[in-house]
Amino acid sequence: MKKKIAVVCGGYSGESVVSMRSAQMIMNNIDRNQYDPIKIVITHASWHAETEQGDIPVNKGNFSVTIHGTEIKFDGVFMIIHGTPGENGILQGYFELLGIPTTTGDTLNMALTFNKKMTTRVLGTYGFHVAKSLTLKRTDSYSAQQIIEHVGLPCFVKPNCGGSSIGTSRVNAAEDLHKAIDTALQVDSQIIIEEFIQGTEVTCGVIKWQGNVMALPITEIVSQKEFFDFEAKYQGQSEEITPARLDKQIYERVQANSEAIYTALECRGMIRVDYIIRGQDIFVIEVNTTPGFSEASIIPQQAGVQGISKTELITAVISSSF
Repeated sequence: MKKKIAVVCGGYSGESVVSMRSAQMIMNNIDRNQYDPIKIVITHASWHAETEQGDIPVNKGNFSVTIHGTEIKFDGVFMIIHGTPGENGILQGYFELLGIPTTTGDTLNMALTFNKKMTTRVLGTYGFHVAKSLTLKRTDSYSAQQIIEHVGLPCFVKPNCGGSSIGTSRVNAAEDLHKAIDTALQVDSQIIIEEFIQGTEVTCGVIKWQGNVMALPITEIVSQKEFFDFEAKYQGQSEEITPARLDKQIYERVQANSEAIYTALECRGMIRVDYIIRGQDIFVIEVNTTPGFSEASIIPQQAGVQGISKTELITAVISSSF
């Protein structure tokens, strides 16, 4: 029998618009010979299934929907919410209580990787290069001079828990630091201030393929903006070159690092790891455990270069997760 899959999208953050695009890509390309998908949209206002009969409310008690008098329960969840509550462990805990598997890591994995500072601290203990940084809470007082002495200029200011570069600023001058901090604090109550590393920006997806952890071809990011911000990511203001133009040895090291990170953090489904390469040093910038998955997103691009179709990619993510 076909597995009933809930494609869970939406969410409570500014990334919800990206999530909806990702969900549509899944609905368009999922193998309907194997799976019977239903799109479930989660917002502050409602949890509902989008069906031909209109929006149908979700029974949160057992995560089911009733269509034409028949209660439908799900064999698994394709989690494609970028940001809260699908990328930070909240919904993973809910589904774990209900015994419904998801295509992401468990509660601990997702909570950890959503926190940029904690992720880099953990990865640092494994020997990966990470940028110098510090965190600042909304209630903290701070000295701009001391911050700059620690991380230098330019630097990046970004929400500690967030994605799609929303609320992120590059600071080139000391007088711009306060505004950047205020911008980030509008998105999250804790922010991270990180040194700028001059180098080549690349990103590498990782999936489980035929039972093995496999790094996908690497993408080089050439942004038309000062950095790979929301407009560069989603409004065509960047060039994404796959495979990346890297020395063979560096290329293989980035892929090996990505596979090692997937394993060390006990990830599941698909992830994408962002790096800056400076000389022979490979710096881990961020681990995305629910990466963008629209028709134009990087992971499907990388899979295509590998010779994996969108349908095969979706099947791999589901079949490796439950």
